[in-house]
Amino acid sequence: MNYQIELLTDYEQELLDQLVALETEAFGVGALNKWHLVPFINHGRVFVLYNQKEPIGLLELLRDFSSPELAYIFGFSIKSEYKGQGLGTKLLDYTLNWLVQQDFKRVELTVAPDNKVAYHLYKDKFGFAEEEYRSAEYGRNEPRLVMSLELSTDGWSEK
Repeated sequence: MNYQIELLTDYEQELLDQLVALETEAFGVGALNKWHLVPFINHGRVFVLYNQKEPIGLLELLRDFSSPELAYIFGFSIKSEYKGQGLGTKLLDYTLNWLVQQDFKRVELTVAPDNKVAYHLYKDKFGFAEEEYRSAEYGRNEPRLVMSLELSTDGWSEK
Protein backbone atom coordinates (compact mmCIF):
# COMPACT_ATOMS: atom_id res chain seq x y z
CA MET A 1 0.00 0.00 0.00
CA ASN A 2 1.06 3.57 -0.65
CA TYR A 3 0.43 5.53 2.56
CA GLN A 4 1.25 9.20 2.97
CA ILE A 5 0.55 11.80 5.62
CA GLU A 6 -0.33 15.40 4.84
CA LEU A 7 -0.86 18.51 6.92
CA LEU A 8 -4.16 19.72 5.54
CA THR A 9 -4.16 23.40 4.59
CA ASP A 10 -6.89 23.35 1.96
CA TYR A 11 -9.80 21.10 1.09
CA GLU A 12 -12.52 20.44 -1.42
CA GLN A 13 -16.05 19.47 -0.49
CA GLU A 14 -15.53 15.79 -1.39
CA LEU A 15 -12.53 15.51 0.95
CA LEU A 16 -14.41 17.34 3.70
CA ASP A 17 -17.30 14.86 3.33
CA GLN A 18 -14.86 11.93 3.56
CA LEU A 19 -13.24 13.34 6.69
CA VAL A 20 -16.60 13.96 8.36
CA ALA A 21 -17.56 10.34 7.55
CA LEU A 22 -14.30 9.13 9.11
CA GLU A 23 -14.99 11.22 12.22
CA THR A 24 -18.57 9.91 12.45
CA GLU A 25 -17.44 6.30 12.18
CA ALA A 26 -14.96 6.83 15.02
CA PHE A 27 -16.87 9.12 17.38
CA GLY A 28 -20.58 8.88 16.56
CA VAL A 29 -22.49 11.84 18.00
CA GLY A 30 -19.21 13.30 19.32
CA ALA A 31 -17.73 13.57 15.82
CA LEU A 32 -16.65 16.79 14.20
CA ASN A 33 -18.96 17.88 11.42
CA LYS A 34 -18.11 20.30 8.61
CA TRP A 35 -18.87 23.29 10.85
CA HIS A 36 -16.20 22.12 13.29
CA LEU A 37 -13.66 20.58 10.93
CA VAL A 38 -13.23 23.65 8.72
CA PRO A 39 -12.06 25.87 11.65
CA PHE A 40 -9.64 23.10 12.67
CA ILE A 41 -8.20 23.14 9.15
CA ASN A 42 -8.02 26.95 9.07
CA HIS A 43 -6.93 27.68 12.65
CA GLY A 44 -5.67 24.45 14.20
CA ARG A 45 -3.75 21.65 12.53
CA VAL A 46 -5.25 18.60 10.81
CA PHE A 47 -3.12 15.69 9.65
CA VAL A 48 -4.61 13.22 7.19
CA LEU A 49 -3.29 9.72 6.48
CA TYR A 50 -4.02 8.62 2.92
CA ASN A 51 -3.99 5.25 1.20
CA GLN A 52 -3.44 6.36 -2.38
CA LYS A 53 -5.94 9.26 -2.48
CA GLU A 54 -8.38 7.86 0.10
CA PRO A 55 -8.28 9.48 3.55
CA ILE A 56 -8.05 6.65 6.10
CA GLY A 57 -6.75 8.45 9.18
CA LEU A 58 -7.22 11.81 10.82
CA LEU A 59 -5.60 13.68 13.70
CA GLU A 60 -6.64 17.17 14.86
CA LEU A 61 -4.41 19.42 16.99
CA LEU A 62 -4.98 22.56 19.02
CA ARG A 63 -2.48 24.88 20.68
CA ASP A 64 -3.12 25.76 24.32
CA PHE A 65 -3.49 29.53 24.80
CA SER A 66 -2.46 29.31 28.47
CA SER A 67 0.66 27.35 27.61
CA PRO A 68 1.68 27.91 23.96
CA GLU A 69 4.27 25.11 24.06
CA LEU A 70 1.47 22.62 24.79
CA ALA A 71 -0.42 20.91 21.99
CA TYR A 72 -3.70 19.09 22.54
CA ILE A 73 -4.72 16.14 20.39
CA PHE A 74 -8.42 16.78 19.98
CA GLY A 75 -9.27 13.83 17.77
CA PHE A 76 -7.44 10.84 16.35
CA SER A 77 -8.96 8.07 14.27
CA ILE A 78 -8.19 5.38 11.72
CA LYS A 79 -10.84 4.00 9.36
CA SER A 80 -12.09 0.69 10.76
CA GLU A 81 -10.91 -1.57 7.92
CA TYR A 82 -7.35 -0.23 8.32
CA LYS A 83 -7.06 -0.73 12.09
CA GLY A 84 -4.53 -3.18 13.46
CA GLN A 85 -1.95 -2.47 10.73
CA GLY A 86 0.25 -0.01 12.63
CA LEU A 87 -1.18 2.99 10.78
CA GLY A 88 -2.29 4.78 13.95
CA THR A 89 1.27 4.39 15.24
CA LYS A 90 2.59 5.84 11.97
CA LEU A 91 0.23 8.85 12.11
CA LEU A 92 0.91 9.60 15.77
CA ASP A 93 4.67 9.21 15.34
CA TYR A 94 4.62 11.59 12.36
CA THR A 95 2.59 14.15 14.34
CA LEU A 96 4.84 13.98 17.40
CA ASN A 97 7.91 14.54 15.22
CA TRP A 98 6.16 17.51 13.61
CA LEU A 99 5.39 18.95 17.06
CA VAL A 100 9.05 18.66 18.07
CA GLN A 101 10.07 20.47 14.88
CA GLN A 102 7.62 23.25 15.77
CA ASP A 103 9.21 23.58 19.26
CA PHE A 104 6.31 22.18 21.24
CA LYS A 105 7.41 20.82 24.61
CA ARG A 106 4.38 18.78 25.65
CA VAL A 107 1.31 17.14 24.20
CA GLU A 108 -1.92 16.13 25.95
CA LEU A 109 -5.01 14.17 24.99
CA THR A 110 -8.00 12.50 26.56
CA VAL A 111 -9.06 8.91 26.05
CA ALA A 112 -12.09 6.94 27.18
CA PRO A 113 -10.98 4.66 30.04
CA ASP A 114 -12.51 1.63 28.30
CA ASN A 115 -10.67 2.29 25.00
CA LYS A 116 -7.93 -0.28 25.67
CA VAL A 117 -6.46 -0.17 22.14
CA ALA A 118 -5.93 3.60 22.21
CA TYR A 119 -4.70 3.50 25.81
CA HIS A 120 -2.12 0.84 24.88
CA LEU A 121 -0.94 2.93 21.92
CA TYR A 122 -0.54 6.07 24.01
CA LYS A 123 0.94 4.56 27.17
CA ASP A 124 2.87 1.50 26.07
CA LYS A 125 4.07 2.48 22.60
CA PHE A 126 4.62 6.20 23.10
CA GLY A 127 5.07 6.66 26.84
CA PHE A 128 2.14 8.97 27.58
CA ALA A 129 1.51 9.26 31.33
CA GLU A 130 -1.88 9.36 33.01
CA GLU A 131 -2.39 12.80 34.51
CA GLU A 132 -5.99 12.86 35.68
CA TYR A 133 -9.31 11.05 35.63
CA ARG A 134 -12.29 13.23 34.75
CA SER A 135 -15.61 11.57 35.49
CA ALA A 136 -17.75 13.80 33.27
CA GLU A 137 -15.43 15.37 30.66
CA TYR A 138 -18.15 15.63 28.00
CA GLY A 139 -21.14 15.43 30.30
CA ARG A 140 -22.76 12.80 32.47
CA ASN A 141 -21.41 9.26 31.90
CA GLU A 142 -18.57 10.49 29.65
CA PRO A 143 -15.39 9.85 31.65
CA ARG A 144 -11.94 10.45 30.18
CA LEU A 145 -8.35 9.93 31.20
CA VAL A 146 -6.08 12.90 30.60
CA MET A 147 -2.70 11.73 29.33
CA SER A 148 0.42 13.72 28.50
CA LEU A 149 3.84 13.31 26.96
CA GLU A 150 6.92 15.48 27.36
CA LEU A 151 8.56 16.10 23.99
CA SER A 152 12.33 16.14 23.62
CA THR A 153 14.28 18.53 21.39
CA ASP A 154 16.37 15.51 20.36
CA GLY A 155 13.44 14.38 18.22
CA TRP A 156 10.88 11.74 18.71
CA SER A 157 10.49 8.07 17.94
CA GLU A 158 8.15 5.52 19.37
CA LYS A 159 9.36 3.28 22.20
